[in-house]
Amino acid sequence: MSISKCIVRLNDSHDTEHSVVVYAESLYEAVVRGLNQLGDVGWESDSGETIKEVEVEIHQEPTKHVVDVPKLLKWVQQNSMYPGQETRKEKLRKLLGRR
Repeated sequence: MSISKCIVRLNDSHDTEHSVVVYAESLYEAVVRGLNQLGDVGWESDSGETIKEVEVEIHQEPTKHVVDVPKLLKWVQQNSMYPGQETRKEKLRKLLGRR
């Protein structure tokens, strides 16, 4: 699993938004890291409230691919011995038919 940049936000009882940036491999890890970091920077409730909800915004790094189109077209036309791969190829074949 890859590590993603996440922004964890919560609103306190005064409707003030608090947010931190964390790096995590999962949504739940981001929530826990965010709550820990918010506690480390001094966020506290003045009424002893329990945090009920946080918002997590996940940012993943862009990925760049260079695809050889003739090789792709040849690969799509070849039958596959794996059902999952054949299903993906069928979908691509249908898309190519719409050109």
